[in-house]
Amino acid sequence: MASTTETHPAAPPAPTPTPLITLADLIGDTSHIQVKESKFELKGLTITTWCYSVPSKEQKTPLIAIHGGPSFSHGYLIPLKLLANDGHPVVFYDQAGCGKSTVINDPTKDAPWLLTIDYYLEELRALVDYYGFDSYYIYGSSWGTVVCQEYAVTQPAGLLGMMLDGAFADANIYIKTQWRDRISTLPSFTQTIMKKLIEQQDFTNPIYQEINTTLNKHFSCRLIPWPDFFLDCFKGMNTIIYEKMQGNCEFVVGGVLKEWTIVDRLHKVKIPTLVLAGEFDTMTIECSNQCVDNIATAWPLVVIPRAGHCKTVDEPQLVVQHVLKFMTTVDSIRSSAK
Repeated sequence: MASTTETHPAAPPAPTPTPLITLADLIGDTSHIQVKESKFELKGLTITTWCYSVPSKEQKTPLIAIHGGPSFSHGYLIPLKLLANDGHPVVFYDQAGCGKSTVINDPTKDAPWLLTIDYYLEELRALVDYYGFDSYYIYGSSWGTVVCQEYAVTQPAGLLGMMLDGAFADANIYIKTQWRDRISTLPSFTQTIMKKLIEQQDFTNPIYQEINTTLNKHFSCRLIPWPDFFLDCFKGMNTIIYEKMQGNCEFVVGGVLKEWTIVDRLHKVKIPTLVLAGEFDTMTIECSNQCVDNIATAWPLVVIPRAGHCKTVDEPQLVVQHVLKFMTTVDSIRSSAK
């Protein structure tokens, strides 16, 4: 996920300018799509969730969207609500610790389970139970693809398929290929000073900040300018959880996920799987194909042209088209088999 690294800025941040691009500019008028906000409790924390639907449509299999970060909040995925136009209810939620859910400023002390992968699987199960879904799809973005894969290998009842957006199955391959295929395109001096600053963990250095900002606009979210619903995610992001799970930097993994891999367990996935990669995604083609190659039921990799990591922002209509095609096909096959 795109990230800010000034966790403890020395001075108050400058006022955020009024966004020049809005959600409506990108996906049109969606006032006919109804939303119901609700909340449920887990481990003493409140998780806020939203379900989008068009009641006049015949209701089809719902989709649960799982945001990245960790702890970035769901807003950048909101274009997926367009799937409601075809009868698929779309459920979003902010994972505990960020956004509109309970925010924890010191998770190490007050909610240490938020720094484990297992908690987010429990949270997803609780969400499914809360809505009472008998069948459903899951869509994970970035860190959300970790949650999706870990969830899918348990073969939960009712899960019909999953979509992995900006996926990786091995943290070391993710970082290796990011440096080889993305960062290597930078001038050699920039690469050298970037490596030096990362080794020194000098993440507040203005040079590092400039490099980070520039790379985010090249590979994380390429839309110019960044739209309101993407910028809003930074307001709700929990940088403490992000740093404890991912590390202090997008270009190395130094937290809980440092040695994470699921490659040797992906054979347990038995459901249809769609993997989406952006043409300029920080999760490279090789990184995404590692999921495709190790899931026997995966469709061929779909590359979203012109998009970076946040492809629901860069090319929302294309993403929705591919997701709808996937769910329609899977639903049709299931109906024919009955």
